[in-house]
Amino acid sequence: MSQFPTPNPQPVSGPIRSEFSNDPDMREIVELYVQEMPARVSKLQELWAAQQMDDLKRLAHQLKGASGGYGFAPVGSAAGKVEHSLLALAEGSASVSLEQLRNQFEDLLSMCRRVTM
Repeated sequence: MSQFPTPNPQPVSGPIRSEFSNDPDMREIVELYVQEMPARVSKLQELWAAQQMDDLKRLAHQLKGASGGYGFAPVGSAAGKVEHSLLALAEGSASVSLEQLRNQFEDLLSMCRRVTM
């Protein structure tokens, strides 16, 4: 039996729009970021299923850093929570439970699925 609970993959409704959606200078790179997001979601799910927490932490860190630059601060915030929880669990902290991590992970997946221009 897996140590990490399987997340519920159903996203919450409602798009998350880039704060740069009306900026003509940013439009092309934001569109590319949005187009690449399904691959990131798949990778997140793959890493979770394989319990590759170091790689998941690394991808969450990348999302945390990049999302704000593309105008998706809520995604960056959610990714930061996942990263923080993974760090805490790796250090043996009792301040984070696997259930909290699973919920944060589900939130991150939901937000990633909802990014749009």
